[in-house]
Amino acid sequence: MRHVIIGTAGHVDHGKSALIRALTGIETDRLKEEKERGLSIELGFAYFDLPDGLRAGIVDVPGHEKFIRNMLSGAYGMDIVLLVVDAKEGVQEQTFEHLEIIDLLGISIGILVITKLDLVDANQLEESTEMSREMLVGTTLEGSPTVAVSNITGEGIDQLKQTIVDQVKNATKEEFENGIPRLYVDRIFIMSGFGAIVTGTLVGGIIQQDQRMKILPGRNEVRVRGIQVHNEPTVQALPGQRTAINLSNVTETISRGDVLCPMSLSETTDNIDVSIKVLISFPRILEHWTRLRFYTGTRESLCRMVMLTEEAIFPNDEALIQLRLEEPILAFRGDRFILRDFSAQCTVGGGWIVNPFAPRHKRFTDQTLETLNSWAKVKDPEKLIHLILEHNENLCVSEDLIRYYLSFTDQAFKNLFADLEKVGKILRWKGSLPSVSSFARTQQIGSQLMEMLRNFHEQQPLALGQNFSQLRLQLELNEFDFEKIIDYLISKNQMVKDGNLIRLSSHEISFSEKEEVIKSKIEKIFSEAKLNTPNVTEVTEQLSDYSAGSVNETFYALVNLGKLVKIEEGIFVHKDAIKQIENLLIDYLERHDIITVAEFRELAQTSRKYAVPFLEFCDSIGLTVRNGNYRRLRNSC
Repeated sequence: MRHVIIGTAGHVDHGKSALIRALTGIETDRLKEEKERGLSIELGFAYFDLPDGLRAGIVDVPGHEKFIRNMLSGAYGMDIVLLVVDAKEGVQEQTFEHLEIIDLLGISIGILVITKLDLVDANQLEESTEMSREMLVGTTLEGSPTVAVSNITGEGIDQLKQTIVDQVKNATKEEFENGIPRLYVDRIFIMSGFGAIVTGTLVGGIIQQDQRMKILPGRNEVRVRGIQVHNEPTVQALPGQRTAINLSNVTETISRGDVLCPMSLSETTDNIDVSIKVLISFPRILEHWTRLRFYTGTRESLCRMVMLTEEAIFPNDEALIQLRLEEPILAFRGDRFILRDFSAQCTVGGGWIVNPFAPRHKRFTDQTLETLNSWAKVKDPEKLIHLILEHNENLCVSEDLIRYYLSFTDQAFKNLFADLEKVGKILRWKGSLPSVSSFARTQQIGSQLMEMLRNFHEQQPLALGQNFSQLRLQLELNEFDFEKIIDYLISKNQMVKDGNLIRLSSHEISFSEKEEVIKSKIEKIFSEAKLNTPNVTEVTEQLSDYSAGSVNETFYALVNLGKLVKIEEGIFVHKDAIKQIENLLIDYLERHDIITVAEFRELAQTSRKYAVPFLEFCDSIGLTVRNGNYRRLRNSC
């Protein structure tokens, strides 16, 4: 069932609250101060049933200029706006400002409601109506239907309800129905015996009772204890409904502007690229680093303007800029926002978020201009994903992060990723945090890595491979991205990982003529030494006719090839000697069942210096098992 939120807008005392009372029978001025002063200060909420059976939520926003911040909170999530004009007073200052905000927020479904019909004659009604219609020209509400009503006598109210029904058919708000439930908090209160309760307009998806959720931009993890929609308990709330949520496990203070959202959402931002339009009514020029008030959803934050392509923006201009927020917010591509001056005296302008996780750009460069235009103009989902993957500082981008850019359902995301993977445009990485990367960018970095290894092998032909961490630092990749690149190249049989070393699969250690001689001499030394082997320094001394560097490189090349096996730090034994001594040990244990260190020392004709490390080596490879002062074959235990 489609749910709809109707909002009011208009100058103070033009009859917005009275209109809602006439439509719903509900009093939205709920504060004592509101009733005494006869104006709305906070947001008021009500609901009513339309003639076609649809239940509509309705938001009464304050009209006084001092409470424009509350008006902005109420404007978020509106499907339809009732722009209210007093037939007697006509269009006033806040009427214009509210209309400007509606236009900046892109709300295009509305009804012009002329109130206090009973207080004017036909001529004055016609004049007020004509002036009000002229005001709508050039805005998102141009051409909206007009209904004149009396909140006192009820004249015109039934016609207004039917007009609302007609307008609801156009109010789809599909961009909100993406499967990601978000409730932008506009009221918070504590109820005895229940605890914290938050209210707001639910967008994006369903919230269910007992669901675990998160409050952003903090890290408060909560549970949905209870749900009310239109003052009635329910087990779930649907997109487009005015919703009250009773929360448990609240550990942090919740404020207006916070967002109740799924556990999968965790990223907040303080740096966004935006498309902005400055109102023609704004009386000043906007310059670099101007401090402003930023409004999105129900949140108000302070920000600084970063001019990227122009030194300044004039009234009625449009521009692509960056906003640096003084606190993190939850933001999605396409979210609408409003800017007001720092003193909150007047509306500056507004626009939409182009990139919610924007990097810091260099000002006044062709590259920055090209990048901003690319982000602003792209509409095709495949091209947008290409931009995300090519411009993100990380190679692998979590699938959850891409949700901040596309208003897609879970199934639509799965289909899109599957299609892009099938045609070879992306690579998908499974794991606890499913990620994707650009195939072209992955190939480019992979090729760069392969070239680095080729150069390394040419310069150090005796090395088995290059150190894993050194390679990662040279490529300036994070650990996750580097591991994925390595895994990908290994899966393509282009690379081999051996411990902490990486090498090309085609690489083989090759010796020069001189190194072949050194290799043969080292092998001869270790073959003859059996278990009583020299250390590296002693080998270098024995081969003093050759440079220490050449001997060392050849020695460790034999280690990498597996010809010499490290038994303990500083002790290496030839692999053939190890095999011979293992056979001696096996034969002895098959005849005597157990062996001590002293017995092995006699058997191998060696000293305790080599006997103990060798037996521990046999334990480590699973040949023997130690039991006190003796050992036996593991498979005989």
